[in-house]
Amino acid sequence: MVDLTLPVERAPLAVVDVETTGLWAEQGDRVCEVAVLRLDGRGGESLFSNLVNPGRPIDRDASRVNGLRDEDVTLAPRFRDLVPRLDELLSDVVLVAHNAPFDSAFLVAEYAIARMPPPDVPVLDTLELSRRLFRFRRNDLASVAVQLGVPLAGTRHRAADDVRTTYQVLLRMAEELAGRGLDNVGKLLVAQGRVVSLRPPRPDGLPEPLAQAIGQRRPITICYVDAGGNASERVVEPLWANRSYLIAFCRAKRAQRTFRLDRIVDAWLA
Repeated sequence: MVDLTLPVERAPLAVVDVETTGLWAEQGDRVCEVAVLRLDGRGGESLFSNLVNPGRPIDRDASRVNGLRDEDVTLAPRFRDLVPRLDELLSDVVLVAHNAPFDSAFLVAEYAIARMPPPDVPVLDTLELSRRLFRFRRNDLASVAVQLGVPLAGTRHRAADDVRTTYQVLLRMAEELAGRGLDNVGKLLVAQGRVVSLRPPRPDGLPEPLAQAIGQRRPITICYVDAGGNASERVVEPLWANRSYLIAFCRAKRAQRTFRLDRIVDAWLA
């Protein structure tokens, strides 16, 4: 458990950034790069950065932002292969990210797909701090850094460089906010005004066979109604479910697919 009365510069932190195949973890987008900058609060730091094979194509819009192409990640490890190292880096820390709900949603999804529990750590969001406690013209990471006088590290929208920029932004924010009485991590967590969690959502009302298939990672046949009202049976291998969608490997399409839960009208174990 982290002592939240510590000032930022003395607290154990893990600054996280993910690059992804698209914008929506809950609709099946995946992580294609992850970086963690771990600070021990005593001057020591370590950086972990790795490409990730997402198991699905990178959307064109995402590729234009992060510069990653499918061929860049084909030989990269799957996220589940990186979980042991990530667990080491994310234990007993305050997790820090710029737009933390975005990064945390993808971490929750990837941990769920890997069948591993995500770390239970407090999450500090520099985006929320900038929105609530500063008057910047724009609140994206690069703009906030420039307005705080923080040099941008390397290439924008690549995970390893973004975590270094985020950390320097946090230090500069903490320096200024300490003068307003917000002089420790706990006060900053309260001041950001929202709780960001790595706890996975619990979907309610799943048909029992589907809940069983997800729990046991078993194939299941679903009767699915598409947007045109056409019903079809599909054999899928569930990866995870949130409150609105089932993410699964579709055997017929031989690819990951996203299914709306309200369009699954029946399900039985294959």
